[in-house]
Amino acid sequence: MAHAMAWSRRFSALAALASAATIVGCASAPATGPQPARSAETQPAAAQVAEPSLPKPAGAPPDVNLTGPLLFQIMAAEVALQRGDTGAAFATYLSVARATRDARLARRATEIAIGGRAAPQALEAAQLWRELDPTSADAAQAVAALLVANGKYDEAATALAAQIKAAADPVAELGRIQRSLARAPDRAAGFALLEKLAQPYRDDPQIGADVRLTLAGGAHAAGLAPRAIELAQSALALRPDFERAALTAAQLMARPEGKDEAAGRARALQLLRDFLARNPKAVEARMGYARLLVADAKYDEARAQFAQVLRADERNLDALYALAVLSLETPALRADARVLFERYLKLLEENPGAERDPDPAYLNLARIAEEEKRYAEALRWLDRVGGGEQYVNARVRRALVLGKMKRVEEGRKVLAETPVASNEERTQVVLAEAQLLREAKRYRDAFDVLAQGLARAPDDAGLLYDAAMAAERLDKLDVMESHLRQLIKLRPDNAHAYNALGYTFADRNIRLQEARELIEKALSLAPDDGYILDSMGWVHFRLGDLPRAREYLERAYKLKPEAEVAAHLGEVMWAQGERESARRLWREYQKKEPDNETLKATLVRLKVKL
Repeated sequence: MAHAMAWSRRFSALAALASAATIVGCASAPATGPQPARSAETQPAAAQVAEPSLPKPAGAPPDVNLTGPLLFQIMAAEVALQRGDTGAAFATYLSVARATRDARLARRATEIAIGGRAAPQALEAAQLWRELDPTSADAAQAVAALLVANGKYDEAATALAAQIKAAADPVAELGRIQRSLARAPDRAAGFALLEKLAQPYRDDPQIGADVRLTLAGGAHAAGLAPRAIELAQSALALRPDFERAALTAAQLMARPEGKDEAAGRARALQLLRDFLARNPKAVEARMGYARLLVADAKYDEARAQFAQVLRADERNLDALYALAVLSLETPALRADARVLFERYLKLLEENPGAERDPDPAYLNLARIAEEEKRYAEALRWLDRVGGGEQYVNARVRRALVLGKMKRVEEGRKVLAETPVASNEERTQVVLAEAQLLREAKRYRDAFDVLAQGLARAPDDAGLLYDAAMAAERLDKLDVMESHLRQLIKLRPDNAHAYNALGYTFADRNIRLQEARELIEKALSLAPDDGYILDSMGWVHFRLGDLPRAREYLERAYKLKPEAEVAAHLGEVMWAQGERESARRLWREYQKKEPDNETLKATLVRLKVKL
């Protein structure tokens, strides 16, 4: 039954590498693209739009010549502010600013209104601040940003255009404005304003390409993906060697909204392929191209691209790590992966300022050693993982390695002593303990551990699935079915839940029509999953349809050339009279996976000696 869902690795380097979001490396991310904003909990709504430069610390009274009555008013305002009465504090500061004509008090009133998320009042105070200090760039920026926050786009246009014209670097100023407008209440209106502001500069032979890329970032922030792609491509057309424009356009194409991701990646790949043909030394574009190839499961091509980057710069840490991960996922290149990860760690030691976390490399080297049954070495690599975000992963792997060394109770002790900071980590530890016990064939203990975990988190999908599999192992089919039905109710798109239930029925030769319906549902959710295709082949075998069984099992075997699938495919061959072909297949996997229970059970049941 293990085939229904492979044990999920909590640390998946390849998945991280393939993420479409990583097509543009950190160093090359477009400055004009959408930028992360502080959360609303830490930054008021008005400030999210305005972002006026107000360097004085909040809460500090302005440095004014204090008379007795003035001091009393300011102190009263600050006390009101401490008590949460921002309205009273604002009113006092604004009144005093008007009376004294002191720009610093108007600035403080602006700060208070922004802190109170009162955009209209903030604009009123900022306009007074600008009136009292007309040479202040901070005041001018605050007014412009707050005009946007209040939806006064036409008024903001004049002020913002003046700011761009006066700026030493118009592109940088336009980029700052773009990031502010990206948080406007009406983002479409904000983008329209940005286009209006950029119009005088977008065809400039010196800065036009940068301006267009800034507009692409604004369009993306406004949710106008096709327009963003068009603008990024126009930036590239204006400057054909503009690497950041090529990367931005490709990144936007690779993440289509509500469209076929594969088609989007194909467009992005072609764009970068053409760009690299013109600019073969563009390192970041080649890295982005390689990452997209990984996302498209074109691992050999991706490996060639990362290797090309390394030939040009053997100290490129990103390319080196990516090549190591890809080699790790290819059994024939496992030895290369080990060398590459060790080389990566050596470069990190030589460059302490590189700001890279070595822990993922330690975990991968431990994985290689574990899979090659060099358990003591695996433990040594795991010992090097620090107390960061990979710490729990390392503790889990340590426990499982100890289990393979027949030190199960020691492994359980490691898990029991592992500090967890979240429910997710707690579940991870429970699942690991169950796996440790299951691999030691202590199925009842594994079932009990999972039952205890479910008592604390009854709706956890991972616990429900593994508890169902543990129940099936103990022939508790009612418990298994109950857990899987609950999982399906909670996650109706969980293909593996349908598959596990359907496969169990098929494997036990019961409720076969229902089994087929369940597996058909699973296959509709995950049509290219090798395990589900195997289940479909197996249920057709149980139903007596050998040709269809063979068809599905051969498809499954291409995707998952593993002992369990080979056992099923071989049995269909055997039933079709192709006994020598079945023997050859079984013999191959008896050598590769001698302990596979499904294969062993098949050979015993059919009384086959290889």
